[in-house]
Amino acid sequence: MGMEKAPVVADASVLIHLSRIGRFELLRQLYETIVIPKGVYTEVVEVGWSLPGSVETEKGIKEGWIKVMSVGDRLAVRELTVRHGLHTANAEVVQLAGELGVVEVLADDAKVRLLVERRGLKVRGCMGLLIEAAKRGFLSVSDARRALNELVEKGYRVSREVLRMAHELLSRLER
Repeated sequence: MGMEKAPVVADASVLIHLSRIGRFELLRQLYETIVIPKGVYTEVVEVGWSLPGSVETEKGIKEGWIKVMSVGDRLAVRELTVRHGLHTANAEVVQLAGELGVVEVLADDAKVRLLVERRGLKVRGCMGLLIEAAKRGFLSVSDARRALNELVEKGYRVSREVLRMAHELLSRLER
């Protein structure tokens, strides 16, 4: 079961990309509860039905470890979309994280990451999740390496520098 007791808020990209490489279950191993805003649910499960992440997310909701929540302050969401050019679902991620007072947000989108970090929250994307899973022994270092490469092969956008750093972090775990 997940080791983090506090819930985390996740964006659509984390659900989709981890599913694409067959590593969705790491979310359940790393976290007890994952909260997604209604907009992320709509994007991944309703609009994205049959695409990577949709079935897994729906199953997680049925099993109770993924919870769908509505944002309280819709106006704040609108403001975030206008001021920062965020998609509504991503603005909901930022807003919901604040409303719930979570410590950590799972997100890959650069704007979301920046806004979340500015609010003093920890943010982790797919690559960070793979490294964390290796640290905690849910994945071997070589599996984590393969998963990183697979992410990139399947369209995950990341700079060579960031990818190199991720591999470097994994190498340190081997020592």
